[in-house]
Amino acid sequence: MLKLFTLPGAGTIRSSSPFAWKIEALLRLAKVEFEKEYVADFSQMPKGKVPVLQDGEELIADSHFISEHLQEKYGVNLDHTLSAEQKAIGHAFSRMAEEHLYWSGVYNRFIDPIGKPFIMQAMFDGMPSEQAEEIFAALQRKVMSQMQGHGIGLHNLEEVYRLASADLDAISDYFGEKNYLFGDEISSADIAIVPVVAGLIQTPIDTQIAQYARSKANLVAYVERFDKAVFGE
Repeated sequence: MLKLFTLPGAGTIRSSSPFAWKIEALLRLAKVEFEKEYVADFSQMPKGKVPVLQDGEELIADSHFISEHLQEKYGVNLDHTLSAEQKAIGHAFSRMAEEHLYWSGVYNRFIDPIGKPFIMQAMFDGMPSEQAEEIFAALQRKVMSQMQGHGIGLHNLEEVYRLASADLDAISDYFGEKNYLFGDEISSADIAIVPVVAGLIQTPIDTQIAQYARSKANLVAYVERFDKAVFGE
């Protein structure tokens, strides 16, 4: 049986990692039997992160390469009915969500002061406050270093959220009133986009960007429709 190394979530936030959430959705849609194992020590993972898929003795790290493996070995392909143009559009939207909008979600939770109470409760509940503050400060420094390396961390809060709002506008405007990005069937672009957008909409943090995401009625409905279709709850 396949094993997915992932992170836990809460409620309809299926994993605190949108990339692991994406792969769980793919496995469920493909009706491939698998089990989950939650990771506490990232140093044990091949690239120091999740998701990782174990298939026999092989460990595949990174959601992109896991998707490729599932297509090559098990014939899992959500895009077989799409045109070349649609696949190109889906690829572009996926990259925008995962490589750009994703970082505003990280900023939303770890850098924006409004997100701190949520993180403190979610990650450090029950820990002595002084110890929790020290760990949070170290984690925040690490996250900011990563974001600065990406480039988005060089901007201030207003600028980060302005960039993220443009991403949400693009997704919402293209999506329109469709059920999914390209019509009535879930594509690989949907499983990449939804976890990132849902993280902003459903995480109980009232930052400027979270409120803006929730103001997009078609994206709220999109997230809810996707979750019901994939997880059946």
